[in-house]
Amino acid sequence: MTEPLVAVIIVNWNNLKDTLACIESVIQSTYSNLSIIVVDNASKDDPGTMIQSMYPQVHMLQMNSNRGFTGGNNAGLQFAIQQNARYAFLLNNDAEVNRNTIHQLTVYMESTPDICAAAPIIEYHSQPGTIWSAGGRIDPHQATATMQGTNTWDQGQFGETPYPVDFATGCALMVRLSVVDKLGGLDDRFFMYYEEVEWCQRLRSQGDSIHIIPNARVWHKISPEARNESPFVHYLMTRNRLLWIRCAKFGFGTYIRVLVFHNLRTLLSWSIRPRWKYKRDQRDAMLIALRDALLNRYGPPPTNLGLRKSRTKHLLNNGFAQ
Repeated sequence: MTEPLVAVIIVNWNNLKDTLACIESVIQSTYSNLSIIVVDNASKDDPGTMIQSMYPQVHMLQMNSNRGFTGGNNAGLQFAIQQNARYAFLLNNDAEVNRNTIHQLTVYMESTPDICAAAPIIEYHSQPGTIWSAGGRIDPHQATATMQGTNTWDQGQFGETPYPVDFATGCALMVRLSVVDKLGGLDDRFFMYYEEVEWCQRLRSQGDSIHIIPNARVWHKISPEARNESPFVHYLMTRNRLLWIRCAKFGFGTYIRVLVFHNLRTLLSWSIRPRWKYKRDQRDAMLIALRDALLNRYGPPPTNLGLRKSRTKHLLNNGFAQ
């Protein structure tokens, strides 16, 4: 039988080194019928020239602005649909795939037509054998989306049989393009973070499932410590969680509970406790995120996050005056 066409979508933004390593890992895949699509979100350098000189088979899509994880992948998804690909494999540019992973995911998708998406177990690139994600669970009462297995040693605890999850991270996610064509791509309002959670819920709304293939592997070059210190991450995670609650229709009570008992309590602690003095940039970013969520401002984050040349009052006053 002819192998179905799989479009591998890799979004790049000012990170050519990792993108080249990611492409190379895909090239080494045992699966042969691949279309590799690299979407460049207006990087400062000229990655297209380098990429196509090294990998002429790669399709380069050049964006005229940074459209984030959502916009970049949506452009790739549309291109994949135009190519008549059957599946799209979203792959972070700072990730690398095992040689058999795309083959394993595709074979399972082909044999299980009632699932809309499949994903591998993802380990830390710097700590092979330590799990970063083995799929995720959603608690609608607490409005939490939690990844399974994070920071645990891979001892085969997830078995060998594919299993359903509420969502899978967009770091490495294969989707059935017929479902995407019907329900649409990622919601551009998120830009990045929580976008795949909302998307997976939407994909599952037709009664289909999302499965983790525990024998498949991807290695992700991620630093949780760096993410925790980033004002941009705090901004997007705070704003987008509230947007996700609205999209998922968890209810006004859940929205208020998260706003008051999580966000405002965290902000108060970071403001008055000396031990959290170093969190001031993150606190400012959260304040701006709450303002933007309440004013329905979504898309790319503000460019002044983490630049403490002005204080919170100045940032908030300018924001509300816009």
